[in-house]
Amino acid sequence: MLAFSSNLFAEDLVSESYAVAVQTDVVYGRGRVGATGPKPHLRDLKADVYRPLVNGKPLIGRPAVVMAFGGAFHRGSKGTARFEEDGASDSSMGDYCRTFAAAGYVCLSIEYRLVPEDPALPPDLDPAALLPKAMLKDPVMTARVDVVRGRMELPLLDERSREQLWNTVFAAAEDLASAVEFVRASAAQLGVDPDRLAIGGFSAGGLAAVNAAYGMGAPVRAVISLSGGMGGFDLRKTVKAGMPPGLFVVGQGDLEGVQIGTRALLGILSASGVEAEGAWMPGFGHFYPMGATSLGSDMTKLTLRSRALRFLEKRL
Repeated sequence: MLAFSSNLFAEDLVSESYAVAVQTDVVYGRGRVGATGPKPHLRDLKADVYRPLVNGKPLIGRPAVVMAFGGAFHRGSKGTARFEEDGASDSSMGDYCRTFAAAGYVCLSIEYRLVPEDPALPPDLDPAALLPKAMLKDPVMTARVDVVRGRMELPLLDERSREQLWNTVFAAAEDLASAVEFVRASAAQLGVDPDRLAIGGFSAGGLAAVNAAYGMGAPVRAVISLSGGMGGFDLRKTVKAGMPPGLFVVGQGDLEGVQIGTRALLGILSASGVEAEGAWMPGFGHFYPMGATSLGSDMTKLTLRSRALRFLEKRL
């Protein structure tokens, strides 16, 4: 007689165990903008901090997650704004952070520098560790960027804006890595265990998380990339055994560049002995809510919310 685990057929009952307190616009660092203009300057980088509460008091010694929004490196929000397209809506980083905090994690939803701000390229990047800049002339890789620029009433990418986009890809990763260092340095004030940190994000934010963890070596224990793909760092040269495991999600009809990049990323990590978990969102394109069904490469069927929480629980 065959026996089957109930986990194959039914989702666990998920309850929010903790109340959540939110502190908005906490400065976590500074970044240079206006880099190619006459007056380059530093601006504050801000985060919204979500903390779990018991009897009105914040918990201490908690694992932490830092999340970055999407928007083709041109736009987006660390708050509760979300995108809708073709009848589907994503979940905001504020929504993810509230969910993670209700499950006992301290969560930061961060802002980072965007293309219209003309950010500076981080110093000391090794050119040999980067993918060719010419990739930004590939329409498969920049299709979404041109769509977003059109909606923002900006001209299509040209030589100057491609250079700004290139700089922003790395500036965003630098900002996310700076947020990690802020959390580690402020662990006591935030109620965080500095040795149990994860980073993640959606679309451009997911790519920033991949670059921060696997390109810059940010000291984290887990990565969640939601339709982030791969670009910027040549991960074939930067990924090493012992780097943090990752959860990588794509929509069934996701952007071609995201699908190509995610498949390549999974292969690179697996070949280096880094644990990499893939999942896809049936029936969705680039945008999907965390309450929707996800299908895992291990044959599991879970809401994206539950998959992300199980991934974090196992690694943190």
